Amino acid sequence: MKQEFQIVAIVLITTFSVLSCKNQKKEQESNPMVEVEPSVQFEGNNPVIRHIRTADPSAHIWNDGKVWMYTSRDMEDATFYDSMDGYRAFSSTDMVNWTDHGEVLHSRDIPWGTSGWMWAPTAIYKNDKYYLLYPHSVKGSKDDMRCGVAVSDVPEGPFKDIGWIEGVDGQWLDPCVFEDDDGKVYLYWGVRAPKVARLKDNLLELAEAPRTIEYGNKNFFEASYMHKRNGKYYFSYNAGLGGFYGMADNPYGPFEYKGAINPKQRQDHHSILNYKGQDYFFYHWQNWNQGSKFRRNTAIEYLYYNEDGTIQEIVATEEGVKKVE
Repeated sequence: MKQEFQIVAIVLITTFSVLSCKNQKKEQESNPMVEVEPSVQFEGNNPVIRHIRTADPSAHIWNDGKVWMYTSRDMEDATFYDSMDGYRAFSSTDMVNWTDHGEVLHSRDIPWGTSGWMWAPTAIYKNDKYYLLYPHSVKGSKDDMRCGVAVSDVPEGPFKDIGWIEGVDGQWLDPCVFEDDDGKVYLYWGVRAPKVARLKDNLLELAEAPRTIEYGNKNFFEASYMHKRNGKYYFSYNAGLGGFYGMADNPYGPFEYKGAINPKQRQDHHSILNYKGQDYFFYHWQNWNQGSKFRRNTAIEYLYYNEDGTIQEIVATEEGVKKVE
């Protein structure tokens, strides 16, 4: 009897210890902010996020003057993109030191989708709220993606799913949302055949029928991105073997093909912004700490324009960018 009592006691103590560890881990994972310091193992600042795998950076400057970056999340044991899950938010005031605000949206929070399959997000501030637009699989296939919409009152989230945009579905979408100077909002998406359509102010409905983008070169694969500079519209994308772009006088195109931005980084998925007078190129790479195409890391480079408005080619570096004072 005494021996049986000892066995029961051991089982109870073990169970309590396991639950305690799980709860402690859960509390650590829910920590809203983690300061991410540059690694002393590198002479430079790339990749900028090293404690977890991140990809597809969508960079923005909101009203608080900080640089905000929303990323997808690669898992360490990933063998395909189906395990991508849990979008994260990062912020910085100097482009080198980043605060990890934690997970802002997970597949468990999306009632119409499956687990995993949280691919490249895009973001916008509209209607006094922050929105994430993101591709997500309904049943667990790259062919049944929808463009979901989630909203938050603050840039660090969490974001709450409010549905999807009808008429934007199919293969992996890689959406990019772009607001023009007149307040009109456009959505770019698609694989192999890029599309664009203006969105209604609620960001949940198309305001017009989608148009196929003409861009002067037939090497488009995925990862549409739009930015504007000096009245010119820049449509950039991944060709499967790096990033390329074209220019136009309006958000629909046709875009005149201009060549490469980042041709040596396979699967380039980028965003571009100007911060304190300097232009920056946000992207991900695959060659840090035994990374693969399923385990990627966010990096940043300087971006430079020529006098005619064309973009100088980016070269991926470990040096990255310097701290902004």
